[in-house]
Amino acid sequence: MTDTKQLTQLEIDNIIDETINLSILSKLFKLNLITEKQFYILKEKIKSFY
Repeated sequence: MTDTKQLTQLEIDNIIDETINLSILSKLFKLNLITEKQFYILKEKIKSFY
């Protein structure tokens, strides 16, 4: 039997929010609306927020 962590609703919401934000950020970068430097700075801010 494997140990499975039960996530709270807040943890689940945070995972979803982080994923959405990173997805948007990637899209902005691919569309050349932000620079590579901005992409990495914002990515780190998103990661540290969650």
